Amino acid sequence: MKKIIEFLCILTAIFISLSVCACAGNDTIGKITDSQQEKIYNSLSDEAQEMLEDIGISSISFDDIFNITPQKICNLFKKLVTGQVEAPTRSLVRLTAIIVLLAVYECFAPDDERTKTITQIIGILFCTISIANPLSTAIASAIASISVSEKFMLTLIPVLACVISLAGNPTLAISFQSIAFGAAQVIASISGKYIAPAVGAILALDITGAVIPTYNLSGITNLSKKTLTAILSTTATIYVAFLGLKGALANAADTVASRGIRLAISSAVPVVGGALSEAYSGIIGSIILARSTLGIFGIAAIALINLPSCLQLVFWIFALKVCASVGELFNQNTTAKLLRSVASALTLLNVVILFNAVLFIISTALILIIKAG
Repeated sequence: MKKIIEFLCILTAIFISLSVCACAGNDTIGKITDSQQEKIYNSLSDEAQEMLEDIGISSISFDDIFNITPQKICNLFKKLVTGQVEAPTRSLVRLTAIIVLLAVYECFAPDDERTKTITQIIGILFCTISIANPLSTAIASAIASISVSEKFMLTLIPVLACVISLAGNPTLAISFQSIAFGAAQVIASISGKYIAPAVGAILALDITGAVIPTYNLSGITNLSKKTLTAILSTTATIYVAFLGLKGALANAADTVASRGIRLAISSAVPVVGGALSEAYSGIIGSIILARSTLGIFGIAAIALINLPSCLQLVFWIFALKVCASVGELFNQNTTAKLLRSVASALTLLNVVILFNAVLFIISTALILIIKAG
């Protein structure tokens, strides 16, 4: 009778283990619910959703993310480059034409200081009018991408923290949610209230300094750019270091708790304790798969939200610097100074976008590689 009972217990343990493994491979365990998926998806912009579908991600599932191919990514990148390079290229042609016409006019104009000053001011006005509309659209799109990123992260972080907690890291989940959620709120507030006015003020000072050379404002603007860049770099370093150190400490506590649970299951249940302990590990493994799937989806979404704006700003910076070089070639130094100043302001805005995206990508990736032992 004793052997029959032991045999039945072993069969029960095997059945539990197989059931857990089957659930891990299917949809009952380790899958984000439909309501959570819908909430996360709705926080993305239509453009980001379209880009995700272009690479084959139509839902937060392991199959969609695992089946991404380099060809799909290359096709998406080609599509983005084609769409974002059009406006800067047109402005490059217009600016080059304006610079050449100004140089030709100066060849036939009277050679006096007053005429040169008037020509320089007219050139600056024409260049400013030429790029004002498309450039304002690019800047608005960049600021909007920052806002969408924060909205998405504020939606993703609580769900990801919940899955991290279920995966055997409750202490890590609490740390991640408090730190990352707080950072997202702070960055969202700063982005909406201070970043756009700061970039606009620096751009206005650069244009003023170019139009009125007697006011040498380059020192103030360069100091502002370097200060803001240094603040962002320092903040990112401190944030990632703090999250990593606190995450490692929280993971140590979660590891002790996880091993204690497995040991208690193994020793408290006779005969089948070891099998139940392995079943517990199987459940945790399936939830870790869900955590990784959700985290990688979040990383991909953040990257795609910010990539179009980053590419467009890069193309604008390149176009403006090329035009500035053409201006220097034709001795249009004032116009060249203006274009380089605008390119420098756009570089600062691009740094802000990259800071915002990389901060959340690194923090999410850092959390994904930590798991309870």
